[in-house]
Amino acid sequence: MEALEQNIATPDPADVESRSAKWRAVAFLALAGVVVVLIFAASWAPESQMTKLRWMPEWAARFADRDPNIRTAVPFIPLAFLLVLGFSWSRIKRPHVWALTVGGLCLLLSELGQSFLPQRTADVKDLMWGGLGIVVGAAVAWGARMLKRRDLNRHPSSRATPGQEAQRAQKKGCRGEH
Repeated sequence: MEALEQNIATPDPADVESRSAKWRAVAFLALAGVVVVLIFAASWAPESQMTKLRWMPEWAARFADRDPNIRTAVPFIPLAFLLVLGFSWSRIKRPHVWALTVGGLCLLLSELGQSFLPQRTADVKDLMWGGLGIVVGAAVAWGARMLKRRDLNRHPSSRATPGQEAQRAQKKGCRGEH
């Protein structure tokens, strides 16, 4: 029985944490990709009124059509938020800079695409409102990361990986037997 237990390899806690972080990064960046597709679909629609888009929920379309400036800013908030978190989990240095860059490129492409549509026009004001949305989304994500860091510093035991928790439990069990 002991020989069998020795042959069973326990996963390295660093490997488990690394895989978990990679999957989180993939999930956040995939969601950001969905948001980008929705932004392009709305930006490049022939009509600028959101109530004309069949795929958009009616309540959201009515809210967006109240103020065109808000309509431009709002979709970029979750985009920047998801990008910051996705880049953070992928361990890229300066995830905020990357999120602002990718969000800005998305904003530029969405406005540039409108210049090729006969019913739509690219607008500098839209660039400013979209940029504001990107900055707000990145700032909210930064704040969330700082709160999480502060919480981890207060409670170091919450940093333990599943492998480390198992090792602690095993040590406590060994001490009680002796």
